[in-house]
Amino acid sequence: MTLPTQIENEFAGLPPGRAVHRRWVNVVTGGHLSGVFWGRGAPEVVLLHDAGGSARSWDAVLSRLDLPAVAIDLPGHGRSNSGPAGDDRPARAARPVIEAIRSFAPNHRVIAGQGLGALVALAAAERAPAAVHRLVLIDTLPDASADDRHWAALAALSEPPLLILARLGVVGEDALARFRQQVPAGRINDIATERTEAPAAAIAAALTDQEASS
Repeated sequence: MTLPTQIENEFAGLPPGRAVHRRWVNVVTGGHLSGVFWGRGAPEVVLLHDAGGSARSWDAVLSRLDLPAVAIDLPGHGRSNSGPAGDDRPARAARPVIEAIRSFAPNHRVIAGQGLGALVALAAAERAPAAVHRLVLIDTLPDASADDRHWAALAALSEPPLLILARLGVVGEDALARFRQQVPAGRINDIATERTEAPAAAIAAALTDQEASS
């Protein structure tokens, strides 16, 4: 059951005219997950933040994204109380996050994640392949020496994944080489190489292009 809730004044500092609100969903693993919704209509883009962040970490990107979207607080982060605070195990977070995505954005087109959020999205694809259609990884790949099943999950996605290199994190050359080898259909968008705009604007533009191609 989804519990619609608006926190008074939480979004007062955001640009005027943007429809933004917060909701929660109870999950079977216990507690609830929270999501911040941007735009009107069913979310087409789902965003998952890095360790130590929250759904609000995406404000700069979402304020530039002209698509309905939802940013989810991972378990133990932000206003989600499902799971212990600071729990950074992607496989443990995947199950409640899948529930939240199915509740908040059942018809999403793109899931994008950075750091821990990207690894949670990949773990979700391993657990429930049908729940993840088009995956965008921002400055994140599994370690080059990671278990083969992680790389197999990337290669098995129904749509080729996109890796955005925004230089907000570090992706090792070994991991890049393995991505090119094991996920030959995957794409790499190096927005940092010729970037003339803020990272948030460039990421929003890349997500818009990715959604439009689906």
